[in-house]
Amino acid sequence: MEPTAPQHPKFVRWALLIGIVVILNIFFNVVLALAYPAPNYEDFCPQSRISPTDAPTCDAQGGVWTEYSPAPKPALSGSEMTGYCDMYAKCQKPFQAANDRHALYAFVLMVGLGVIALVMGFMPIGSSIVSSGLSYGGVLALVIASAQYWGDAGNWIRLAISTVGLLALLYIGWRRFRD
Repeated sequence: MEPTAPQHPKFVRWALLIGIVVILNIFFNVVLALAYPAPNYEDFCPQSRISPTDAPTCDAQGGVWTEYSPAPKPALSGSEMTGYCDMYAKCQKPFQAANDRHALYAFVLMVGLGVIALVMGFMPIGSSIVSSGLSYGGVLALVIASAQYWGDAGNWIRLAISTVGLLALLYIGWRRFRD
């Protein structure tokens, strides 16, 4: 007679399952940060220590001068500012473009990792807890990737994301869990 494996309490099994799901997604986020780091705002918009007080100085330092509307009444000393310098107006667009590109690539990488984990979870590897942890971790990675990119995606991309996700889950359900 072959010895049977010890049965662990249900809460221990659930703790291991949840641990795999959480740590797998932490691992995916660390891989993402190392493989494709997010753009740094200071690389695009260095911090300015002194804000220019006139249009020529503002333009020379790369800012955009905006006049106050309505113009303030002149002060007796003549040193009243007539506008303000936005030091971030020119650098914000390239930063936003780099950030949008990063969001797209991060989405693609996280979806790829999630699909790999999901597929590995359906392979017979000998442990139902590990298989379930990989499957649930893959699904959570897909949810996290979609949620992070959702605000940057257009309506057609949102439709594509939700359609592909729904079809993939329905296909897996029909193939693997036939009643």
